[in-house]
Amino acid sequence: MESGKKTREMFKRAQNCMPYGVTSNYRYWGDDKSLVLKEGKGAYVWDQDDNKYLDYRLGFGPVILGHGYASVVDEVTRALRRGNVFAMTHEYEIEAAEKIKKLTGVDLVRYANSGTEATMHAIRIARAFTGRNKIIKFEGTYHGLHDCVMWSTWPPFEAVGFRNSPVPIAQGSGVPQMISELVMLVPFNDEELLEQKIKANWGDVACIIMEPVMGNCASIMPKDGYLEFVRNICDQFGIVLIFDEVKTGFRIAKGGAQEYFNVQADLVTYAKAMGNGFPIAAIGGKKDIMAGLLHGHVVQGGTYTGNVVATAAACATLDEIENGALEKVKAHGEKLKAGISKIFQQRGIAGFVQGPDAMPAIVFSEMESISDFRDMANTDGATYSKIIWKLFEKGVMPDTGVHEPWFISASHTDSDADIAIGAFEEALTEVVG
Repeated sequence: MESGKKTREMFKRAQNCMPYGVTSNYRYWGDDKSLVLKEGKGAYVWDQDDNKYLDYRLGFGPVILGHGYASVVDEVTRALRRGNVFAMTHEYEIEAAEKIKKLTGVDLVRYANSGTEATMHAIRIARAFTGRNKIIKFEGTYHGLHDCVMWSTWPPFEAVGFRNSPVPIAQGSGVPQMISELVMLVPFNDEELLEQKIKANWGDVACIIMEPVMGNCASIMPKDGYLEFVRNICDQFGIVLIFDEVKTGFRIAKGGAQEYFNVQADLVTYAKAMGNGFPIAAIGGKKDIMAGLLHGHVVQGGTYTGNVVATAAACATLDEIENGALEKVKAHGEKLKAGISKIFQQRGIAGFVQGPDAMPAIVFSEMESISDFRDMANTDGATYSKIIWKLFEKGVMPDTGVHEPWFISASHTDSDADIAIGAFEEALTEVVG
């Protein structure tokens, strides 16, 4: 796929004022491929050349209802007439926190502006509560772009080391190597290695931070009983369990992964879907662990946290979710998964679709299932990558990363699923014959 003339001209303007023409490394696809968008409506986006794409990126997942969703736009418009940021408590801020509590069961809520901020503050809260400094994270999980968690999010496989002693690999330059001494890595879905790591180091471990579904690794699901195991071992050794629900929160269920799997964490981070694309995030948690914030011992805040526009968007979005929007998301995801799975079966091609209906992922592999980053690193990402670019040419837009899921919104229709399934079959034929 190559971008059109107007898009390329606009992108040249962007390159004159922003590094590589983007404000996030993950948005640069190449000088002749990176898109400059003009508009989004419902389940579709248009580029500068008026090419129309069925959007399964959804801004990396936040657009749970659809682009320009009327009830959210209307509420934000009303809110703007009352102001936009006060750096003081206001009604929308309280109302959104009440809705988060109701849907998720957390005791208390604090706002942030992004998933990165939320996970950063959650780790700080856990360290303060336990008096310990180290964290455990899982290979292949992504928790934002602060130094403490930028380790082995998608490392080169040849450098990851042995399974029982993974090598922490910084996600890019500028991350001090000394911080790796505070991070312990384990493979996902491996009870034995996690237990060994904790028993040998529990006195230093403040928290385990995990994506309940590995959204950065093709929506790998936890094995039956795995989250319960993690919950129990945290209780046993006084470790704070943090669920990073930046992707799963208010997406895979009204109460997120905690509801979906019926396992409660100590702290939970939210962002993305809670505001349908407006910049808002939150930390929810148990009252005793959040107590450091109550007494002012732990510093957390930000000029824009809990601002009027973002919390108004969250109020409207959470209302739609409570009133059944996720049923539309689930129905579309089910149809999409079934259609693509049928193509794999009919064509006899080694591959499968995995993950929750709201964020399914496509994997090309001889394995029947994958359970961690190391499995994912040994799948046929090259073939899938070629198919992704073919899909772009056909007006269907998943993310370009082979490890990213397809995100579904309430605006995706049955006919959209038919379009996507048909385009996938055509792209598959063109790539593998």
